Amino acid sequence: MEKTPPQESRDDHRAAQLVTAERMLGMWARAVQKDAHSYYQAAMRAAWTDRAIDHGEDWSPDEGDLEVALEEVWIRGYRLVMGNYQMERWLQLWRKLNDKTAEPARYRELRNALEHLDEASFSGDLVARRAPTGKAWSLDDLPDRELSLGFHNLHVDNAFGIADLKELTDAARIYASFGRGFNDDYEPSSENLEWLRQSDDDCPD
Repeated sequence: MEKTPPQESRDDHRAAQLVTAERMLGMWARAVQKDAHSYYQAAMRAAWTDRAIDHGEDWSPDEGDLEVALEEVWIRGYRLVMGNYQMERWLQLWRKLNDKTAEPARYRELRNALEHLDEASFSGDLVARRAPTGKAWSLDDLPDRELSLGFHNLHVDNAFGIADLKELTDAARIYASFGRGFNDDYEPSSENLEWLRQSDDDCPD
């Protein structure tokens, strides 16, 4: 029969859980702040590129430039939503360990829709909807029950036209200082630094 661990061990375990939760919560909160800023920069660049093409000047970018810019918007928006999901998971654990009430998750439906987007049905106008026999149920929970794979100039402040950058950064700012000072004495070895100095051609496959 397994013995019940002593009270001190349980307390130590809880303390270790709390330290880890705070560290991970702070790490993902800082990531959300960075990803929100990164998304905003990419969205502004895409919006400018789209407008500049219409001018048709010698200096104007072309459709190829816009395609690259839109890819950046999509990828950075995806990272932002997924990073926020991680932050909220660690926030729930942190609140649980501190005997606090759980908070409702923001943009859970959007995260789930992105995670299962390959199961959706796509139209010619770059819109994803749940297929009649598909499992991408979260698409039904989004505004208009669909997700645009394109980009609109109005999406500069809202990833995918849904996730509000200000709301995300305001929430992340509360916990961004958590876990600071963890392993601050770490310094990369000379071997690591030498590898980082290598050119792309010299890097191992």
